[in-house]
Amino acid sequence: MYRKGGRYGPHWFDYSKVETEPKWRDLKGNYTRYGDVLELVQEADNMYIISNAGDETTVEFSAGNLPELKPGWKRDFLINGVGWVKDGDINTALGSTVGPLPFHGMKSYPPSENDKYPDTPQLRKYNAEYNTRVVNQDGYVNALRIK
Repeated sequence: MYRKGGRYGPHWFDYSKVETEPKWRDLKGNYTRYGDVLELVQEADNMYIISNAGDETTVEFSAGNLPELKPGWKRDFLINGVGWVKDGDINTALGSTVGPLPFHGMKSYPPSENDKYPDTPQLRKYNAEYNTRVVNQDGYVNALRIK
């Protein structure tokens, strides 16, 4: 990782330099599988990408049908995202696991007895098809062991 454009530029990544050793303890649970996830980013619903540290989502689209810019102008694009962030801090509620999953309409986190993740056919299908990448803490724990 480096700063593109200098000291205060955005974080950028050099994919020719890859580190494979774990740096921290992953949250245990099911993450979104790799591959096409377009269906998950089209609406603000309870079907979203569950990503782990180091994961990346790429968005591609055509700007070919947009009007030509005046000389000296440049075009910026904004992405409006709706989602949640959960860290692995020991002070975070249930900070060692992916679940329980957050959802629109929940009143508290972690959810109370009366505030359960919706059990709908659509969400059961989403979890079965997309959230199939099982992550555990074995790599981190094994890296800590004295060899």
